[in-house]
Amino acid sequence: MSIWNLFSLVGGLAIFLFGMMEMNKHLTSIAGSKMKGIMQTLTKGPVRGYITGLGITIVNQSSSATTVLEAALVGAGLMTFQQSLAVTLGAELGSTFLPQLVAFPSITKFSTFIVFVGFILLITFKTKKKRHIAMTIFTFGLLFLGMDMMSVSLKPLRTFEPFIHLMKNVETPVFGIFLGLIFTMIIQSSGATTGITIAMAISGTISLEQAIPINLGAAVGTCITAVLGSITLNWEAKRSAYIHIMFQLIGAVWVFILLMIPFHGERLYIWGIKWFTLHVLGTENLARQIAMGFTFMPVINHLILIPNMKFIVRLFNKLFPEREAPKPFGAKYVNKKLISKSIDLSLIMTKKEILRVAGYVHEMILEMKGAFRSKDPSVLEKVSELDSKVDILHKIIITFLARLSQEELSVKESNLCMNYMYIQNELESIGDVIDKNIISLAAKKMEKNLIFSEEGFHELEHLIYKVNRNFVNLTEALTNDDALQAKLVVDSYKDKEEEKYKDLHIERLYKGLAESIATSSVHLDLISYFSRINGQIAYIANRLCQIYTPSDETE
Repeated sequence: MSIWNLFSLVGGLAIFLFGMMEMNKHLTSIAGSKMKGIMQTLTKGPVRGYITGLGITIVNQSSSATTVLEAALVGAGLMTFQQSLAVTLGAELGSTFLPQLVAFPSITKFSTFIVFVGFILLITFKTKKKRHIAMTIFTFGLLFLGMDMMSVSLKPLRTFEPFIHLMKNVETPVFGIFLGLIFTMIIQSSGATTGITIAMAISGTISLEQAIPINLGAAVGTCITAVLGSITLNWEAKRSAYIHIMFQLIGAVWVFILLMIPFHGERLYIWGIKWFTLHVLGTENLARQIAMGFTFMPVINHLILIPNMKFIVRLFNKLFPEREAPKPFGAKYVNKKLISKSIDLSLIMTKKEILRVAGYVHEMILEMKGAFRSKDPSVLEKVSELDSKVDILHKIIITFLARLSQEELSVKESNLCMNYMYIQNELESIGDVIDKNIISLAAKKMEKNLIFSEEGFHELEHLIYKVNRNFVNLTEALTNDDALQAKLVVDSYKDKEEEKYKDLHIERLYKGLAESIATSSVHLDLISYFSRINGQIAYIANRLCQIYTPSDETE
């Protein structure tokens, strides 16, 4: 093997891994922040949880990324440990999608054309979402280009004695498993390890008997990412990551046993893969056999795990006992039974629940302020987490009020119920504006390292201060049933400072101030969003004025 083959090999590996990681990133960006919401919504039952884990992992091409996200939700109390089990199993199967994809060697012939198409789209598209789509196509082509480079560079190894000797040792399952385990712990992707073995198979430098143990080790090695991602999370989140290792180890043991059983002159697991690909898929293609061998690992494992899940969880709980056992996040003050007990009490408890929502929205406002000062992306995640809590409470409160409105209510009770609906809807909308719009601008500022002009930054700081002050006053008005304070919030909205700050920014643009030109779109959008939030706060305050009028109190 020449030095040029070696250069081509490491270059192909770099291009393959870069293509895989970037494709993962841009596919995830296309889905946006919906991943977390989808996982929360669709994991209420084991079947839906399994399908959710499978689907999300097919999109993000990383069972570890799905498990890390799942652990974060468990740690925040937005998903239970029991709900996470089905997601973990689905993610394990989803991670086998990429090897099945790269097992189409004919695609490598079109890799350069796919790169070309992706590049043309990249320089053509202007919107952020379309550019993510273009980058997905571009990096998809890079992935197969790297595969092709590796396959070509590895061909001389077919006659290289030291490599042939090494590969014979790999046929010993223990050594092959260890090799796959270590390599996958380094690159943190079992799909990538399997993709590399497929590239070796295309070049004729590895056999199915050698690839299977490596990929078995890879299935266990991929757990390291989930464990590392859970280090800073609470114990329950760590448990959801640790059980991923337990599941993979159980599967590895069973596949190892099947590899040790002789059958028709071969190992039973190897014979089964060859039989399936030949008689069911109608092919003897080695790349497809390796891909199917990787897919069969979680399939066999799940056939064993799912019927015995209660026993496995009991065993796991003995090894890693529950410490906190946090309840799923939800309402504290309202429930269906409350309505039958007392209408008046139901409305009092609704107000307390709405104040909880207001508390989370206020936290979002404070984090929003920090997001434009900090370069730490974890701030963005915290806002997203808070918005998830607001959304959960919103559904509960609105459903509760809709049910309450069907009861026989007095005019005052009906008015209060209706106004609480309006108030809750606006609070949830404020949360969405912060999470979906303002925080995305903060992310853009971090990503592009944008710096506001000194005057512009002070103006934005003042608008954030104004939003925070108005929201604090609004919360106090709601807490104390204070119509006067609510009216002060309404009056503060009439000063229209936002329009003045827009004019000042335009003046700086006219003068050609570099910072203002670079940050113009972000700056003007932020002013518009702050104005929108202040308008929503004023709307809620106006609703409070209607609730606390003297005529209502004497009715």
